[in-house]
Amino acid sequence: MTQTGRRFPLMRLSALLLTAGLLLSGCTGGTPAADNSGAPDGSPLPAESVSPTPTESTDFRKYNAYSDVMSDIYEMDGMLAAYFTVVQDQPEFALVEGMDYSMLEDVFYNYIPLSIIMNTALDYSDEEPVYPEQDALLLELEQPYSDMCDALGELSDYLSFDRYVDDNMAQAAQLHAQIYEAVGPFDQAAWPFVESMQVLDQETEQLELDRLEAEGMNIALYSRMITNICGEMDADVWAQVENAESLPALDMTNLESLYTQYQEAYANLTAAMEDPEQVEKVYSWSSDEYWSDTYRDNFTTAIADVNTAIAAFMEEARSQADYSQSYEQFYTAVSELIDQYNTSFV
Repeated sequence: MTQTGRRFPLMRLSALLLTAGLLLSGCTGGTPAADNSGAPDGSPLPAESVSPTPTESTDFRKYNAYSDVMSDIYEMDGMLAAYFTVVQDQPEFALVEGMDYSMLEDVFYNYIPLSIIMNTALDYSDEEPVYPEQDALLLELEQPYSDMCDALGELSDYLSFDRYVDDNMAQAAQLHAQIYEAVGPFDQAAWPFVESMQVLDQETEQLELDRLEAEGMNIALYSRMITNICGEMDADVWAQVENAESLPALDMTNLESLYTQYQEAYANLTAAMEDPEQVEKVYSWSSDEYWSDTYRDNFTTAIADVNTAIAAFMEEARSQADYSQSYEQFYTAVSELIDQYNTSFV
């Protein structure tokens, strides 16, 4: 199957999850995250944008490549948020009071910066369709992105192989200086790119939903609606926790409304998945003799896991319990659903 569909990137949930455990450990002083004043405040990570006229023959490889860069930006931002929860956000290396350098091990364990993500996007930057603003911002992002990848990759090596234990953290200050120097240029280039992608997506996402509805692709339609709603829930939670020094009780007003929308979309998706005519419209489920059952089973499991995880999160958030673990499960489940959507419909 040719890659012509609109792929969902990963969500911004990772930035919250990487810091949740550290926040619960009770940090005092310092800021819980890097200074991302240029980042969109509480904005949901968009699904994906399209060229002006989405059709079955439209080639979305360029946009998918740009979306991969955007997803990587969110991943790196989450790692920076966790880093500056443990290490003070200042030029000189110093730990935040009550924090231990070893807390970063789980966050940075085996992180491998993938230069191919940026290189692939750059290969498409001068090809059709033309995205004037995004194309220009991507070129401005190239070097800061590379510098940040290098800095985080070196820190990952330092933590993953216990080198910080072997040298009694002798190299920690040098690595901190490298990260601190890279943060400013990275933020200045990364967030305008992300914001421009969000604008592009907001202008075109409804076109894709309209296309799926017009073509009677109900499984794809309601799956996409579910993932969009989950993105809005992530944005709502993120807006409430991003500046907190401990995990706060959540204002559930908007979350309850979104959850009601989710339940309606889930019921419609479940009905569509039980309709043989709808199943037949999913190419990878009906036309691949060897893998069709696997694709369908994996997708079915993914949506069931999302339903279980989101219900658990809502229950804990309503009771003002510690919702960090259930939210991590929600993140994992939604990420897997996104992967399965991309596998089934792209």
